[in-house]
Amino acid sequence: MLALNLLRIAGVFRAVTPGFPGTCTDVALDGSSEDIRIDRQRGIGYLSLLDRDTLQHGGDVNGTVLLLDLNLAEPAPRAAMSRDPAGFRPHGLSLLMRAGEPTRLFALSHPLDGGHTVEIAAQDAGGAFVPVRTVRDPAFVHPNAIAATGPEQFYLVNDRATSEEPSLGQRWREMLGRAGHATLVFFDGGKSTVLLDDLAFPAGLALSPDGSRLYVGESMARALRVYRRDAASGALTLERRVKLESAPDNIDVDEDGKVWIAAHPKLLKFIAHLRDSRERAPAQVLRFDPRHPDAGATQFFADDGARISAASVAAHWRDQILIGALLDKKVLVCKPTP
Repeated sequence: MLALNLLRIAGVFRAVTPGFPGTCTDVALDGSSEDIRIDRQRGIGYLSLLDRDTLQHGGDVNGTVLLLDLNLAEPAPRAAMSRDPAGFRPHGLSLLMRAGEPTRLFALSHPLDGGHTVEIAAQDAGGAFVPVRTVRDPAFVHPNAIAATGPEQFYLVNDRATSEEPSLGQRWREMLGRAGHATLVFFDGGKSTVLLDDLAFPAGLALSPDGSRLYVGESMARALRVYRRDAASGALTLERRVKLESAPDNIDVDEDGKVWIAAHPKLLKFIAHLRDSRERAPAQVLRFDPRHPDAGATQFFADDGARISAASVAAHWRDQILIGALLDKKVLVCKPTP
């Protein structure tokens, strides 16, 4: 009975029917875009680019951040950084935009030396991001997602409790119990404070447009946590927990406050894809409107893995949604039918 329940939670018996009310265009990349953030004032998407497939198989590669101008009919990726930090292997991204201040880009990086950093870059007059600070901290044990709140302030989630890789059995227990020991950290510019230590593989993090709410996605718990946030101290108070039918990955919040969640409906297929990118895994995009919390999250996009495998992020701007993946070397630009 226990094994059957685990298989059910992992989505083994779930059918994924491809569907999207619109059209999608492939934009080819030299690596995969695990995370995407959008400057919604300018209509520019920023992509965390790294050849993660090569990296998964022992290759020594670095990455960068690219941009896509979504105002163009056929956007083409180009460099977003004036130069890349040393050993840059970008993962999660966050944009900080404040009136009268240069836009700042925050990027998690997993350098070859085994440490983990937050790379902070400021936008210059020409629009390129210039690295200004590298942040290291013992609390960054295995960071997966980041949400910036100030020039050197941010929340960060570690997807595990320690730097050691959890066993598959530990992950299954997290999934079954919908609880874990991974942490959420607040860095205030000088030091880190662990605010939560009960997360089950958190992989997504995002703020509401007014900064009053923090959204945390838990992959192994198949849930979205919503926290009220104290802007002065960074303290969090749990407001609600939204159950999901899939394992959430990165989270994006649009200008209207709607929450867009890339998700993995079949975890065993996802794990197989991580081991071998030729093994395709279904992709799903969920949408949650906090103005109607009782409605829960609804499906916006689904694919059986043929078009895009194991989507890790869905970022929304106007009538477009950008979908990136952990290993696929492309991003989808999708537009719903009017």
